[in-house]
Amino acid sequence: MNKILGVNISHNCSFAFLENGVLKEYYEEDRFNKIKHFQPFHYFENKDYQYKAIKNFKDIVFDQIAFVSEDKGDSLLDKPIIESMLPQLKYKNFKYYYREHHLLHALCGFYFSNFDEALVLVCDGGGEFLHELEWAGFEVIESIYLINKEKIKCFFKHYSNAKTDIWKRFNQIPSEENWKEKDIDIKATNKARCGIKYYDYMKSAGFCDHSEGQLMGMAAYENKNTDINKHALECASKAQKESLEERIEFVNKAKKYSNCKNIILTGGYHLNCANNFKLVKLFPELNFFVDPIPYDGGTAVGVAYASYKYEKNF
Repeated sequence: MNKILGVNISHNCSFAFLENGVLKEYYEEDRFNKIKHFQPFHYFENKDYQYKAIKNFKDIVFDQIAFVSEDKGDSLLDKPIIESMLPQLKYKNFKYYYREHHLLHALCGFYFSNFDEALVLVCDGGGEFLHELEWAGFEVIESIYLINKEKIKCFFKHYSNAKTDIWKRFNQIPSEENWKEKDIDIKATNKARCGIKYYDYMKSAGFCDHSEGQLMGMAAYENKNTDINKHALECASKAQKESLEERIEFVNKAKKYSNCKNIILTGGYHLNCANNFKLVKLFPELNFFVDPIPYDGGTAVGVAYASYKYEKNF
């Protein structure tokens, strides 16, 4: 296939056009409709919505359109979105990549890195559900992959259901379970960590959704003469310190799986540029690369690249 369009229908709705494996164009719908962090309307909300970014592809017939979304627990929730979008495009075939949200983050980072091989560390507030415990709301928040030009190896996945607090509903104490599945180390916990924990601090500090960057910036005012609310400042400081401790722990964990010195950071949690810089300083022996589109928009690049080169892994 020569012409592939990757489409992310999660938040930060995006379109990535690959031709012969080269990214030719990339667009985010919110740049056109001015709805920040835009997520496609469901059919019943706006069945006639015309995607403004798609107009850039009006003269292209795609060999394949590859769709990706965050795992909503039921693929039928995305079906109306895909069905409303397809008539606005010219294509020969299409496919929906349902359960590999974190892997598509990883492939986006790998595509941009130009590494021949790399350990890819993915971290965010939730991607795909854990099949065995899907009813309990366990979503992946951390993953470790080894990717090269030929194949993909997943070493580790960490799932949490801290968003749903189902253990608290049953008056159970925090717990953690570990097992191996298809040679992948699996951790399932109800503890808040990564994007979930950062989100909780953000809300406690009084910020609205999608304000993680403001919380990150506020942490720089610790121990300075400022009129910033003390509670908010304390939340920001704790969020940065604890998230850095988590990232150091996670890098060290990745090093145990492989001797590869190339490290890619992706997933929305790695928009934390202050802590990314500290990791570079703390691990001078490693070659770090931060995915330029680590949030969900980048999965459009990841799914297009997957469709072009790594189809056998899905």
